[in-house]
Amino acid sequence: MRTGSALALAEAPESKYEAIFNQASDAILAILPDGRIDAANHAAEEMTGYLRQELAGAAIDVLVPEPSKRLHRARPLTRELLSSPGTFEDIAILRKDGYVRFVDLNVRPVSSERHGLTIALFRDVTEKKSMERELITKHSELRNAYYQLEKKNAELQGMQEILVQSGKLAALGELAAGIAHELNQPLQGIRGYAQEIQSVVESGPEAAAALREIISNVDKMAGIIGYLRAFVRKSVEQYEWTDVHAAIEESLKMLSRQFAARGITVKRDFAGELPKIYANPLQLEQVFINLATNARDAIEAAGRGKGTISIITRFKGDFVEIDFGDDGCGMNERIKAKAFNPFFTTKEVGKGMGLGLSLSYGILSKLNGSIVVESELGKGAAFRIRIPRDFREMG
Repeated sequence: MRTGSALALAEAPESKYEAIFNQASDAILAILPDGRIDAANHAAEEMTGYLRQELAGAAIDVLVPEPSKRLHRARPLTRELLSSPGTFEDIAILRKDGYVRFVDLNVRPVSSERHGLTIALFRDVTEKKSMERELITKHSELRNAYYQLEKKNAELQGMQEILVQSGKLAALGELAAGIAHELNQPLQGIRGYAQEIQSVVESGPEAAAALREIISNVDKMAGIIGYLRAFVRKSVEQYEWTDVHAAIEESLKMLSRQFAARGITVKRDFAGELPKIYANPLQLEQVFINLATNARDAIEAAGRGKGTISIITRFKGDFVEIDFGDDGCGMNERIKAKAFNPFFTTKEVGKGMGLGLSLSYGILSKLNGSIVVESELGKGAAFRIRIPRDFREMG
């Protein structure tokens, strides 16, 4: 009875540790000094595809992948690794079915009086490595897509600058007749007063007054020419705090005589305290010039010989709103739907390029602003512009 109990006590620890060995979640191989496998657990069977009976007594070389199967520059399993205690990452082993798996390897020598063993623990990281490679690939694809997007964005900005400049030149062409008229009057004044000087050159006060008038008219011409130069020069992205009312008034200066000649009245209903907005003032003036010239042409097309342009400003929330309306010929639904399309125009050939509204839309979009139109045929048109006080604060 005592002998049976001793045997039970002797066998119990061995059975307990064998159960722990077999049920471990990591694959474990016990390897003899000559490189043969002494024992393997259940997890090793699942990882390698071999039965434990096949692994027992087999050389560790059966798990060493051939050079042609050493994927992604992973280190292959070797006898040298198994003779070096420590932890090794990204080790490639060969399964029975020919597939390569990637593992983290932990090598620990175990010595006793009777024999020496090396315990090798394998943790499968194949799926982890696959996900890492996929992430690296996706990151590379995203980076390439980002570079392509940056390239396209640069191209679009270049095209936008070309279109803006083309729109300015087109607007300048339409204004040429009015500009010639405005310059002609001061020139005639200069000529007349110069002739007057000839006759009164010896009468001091009269000559001085004539000279003052000459200087005044020359100043007027210089002001007109200076404005033209500012308008046609290439507009860079120079943003500053801009007075919307001042931009509207500057845009109307060039058209005031044309309005008078066509019987057009401009009615202003400006907000008393309108905050400045962060914008490019020259581009903002271009928007208002485009709207004003469109209103002029619509009123002229109505054929009444007179008309009214109404401009209303207000501050609503964080936005400045400008209503720009006219009582011209108006637009039908088809024209209204295409109003902001580039190169769409209802004018005769040579009288318009169809860029004014599309460029205005682009300029306002860069400010996170918007422009919409309401119009009916024969009932005029109303454009509503909304511009944030500071587009940099917009999400």
